[in-house]
Amino acid sequence: MTREEKLELVQRMLGLRHKLKVIASMKEPETHDELSSSMLSRWELEDEIRAIEILLEQERSENVKTKLKLVTEQYLSGQPVVKKKKT
Repeated sequence: MTREEKLELVQRMLGLRHKLKVIASMKEPETHDELSSSMLSRWELEDEIRAIEILLEQERSENVKTKLKLVTEQYLSGQPVVKKKKT
């Protein structure tokens, strides 16, 4: 997944969370029909947020595995670490 795709997912998730806050700030439903519609809308938003969180967590998990391998090879291999000079 590219950085742009990750950013897009994070932005979508933030937008969905905002929608949930808007729904929470609205007046309480007065009928069963209104309540069921509101609950279903909220659940759909929450489910999409959860799906995005799972995708991002999978990406982060892969990134951590890559970083772990890199750190292990660079710092725990027993070879001296060559520091780069600042220019």
